[in-house]
Amino acid sequence: MAAVTLKAVATKIGRTHANLLHHFGSAAGLHRALAEDIAATVSASISEAIGKRRRGEASERDVVDAMFDAFHAERVGELIGWVALTRQREALEPVIDTIRTIVEDFRVSSDTRPMDRVTLGLVLMAIGDSLAGDEVAGATGLPREAVRDDAVGLIKGIVGDSSN
Repeated sequence: MAAVTLKAVATKIGRTHANLLHHFGSAAGLHRALAEDIAATVSASISEAIGKRRRGEASERDVVDAMFDAFHAERVGELIGWVALTRQREALEPVIDTIRTIVEDFRVSSDTRPMDRVTLGLVLMAIGDSLAGDEVAGATGLPREAVRDDAVGLIKGIVGDSSN
């Protein structure tokens, strides 16, 4: 995202710098809009998988796959890395709001299980996987899919095995 400047985006889409400045207000505004778009896409994908799981149409692994795939496709690890490096924490707000939504989606009103702990673990694993999954898996000699298996184990370890 560091290269996502108003000038670079304006050139890429055939608009003027002034036009984008009017629309987004600043480069920070453009970055926030980008983060909002990423967060909305990730949230929709994960919410859909959670809904299918509740209806018995999907497994825990399907939910994990949806989360990891969305984080990877939308390059969430890179977004968070960029935010950390540039110290522009306000750009993280859309992602933080999405995480809150995931916790709410995971938790049914009558459910007393610690879904916040499940979400914390899954999100941190998915961020790491989206940022350097291939490299870390290669260094361990394990297939990249192993972390997804571990994520399912995390769910079952915290809330129990619902397949019984």
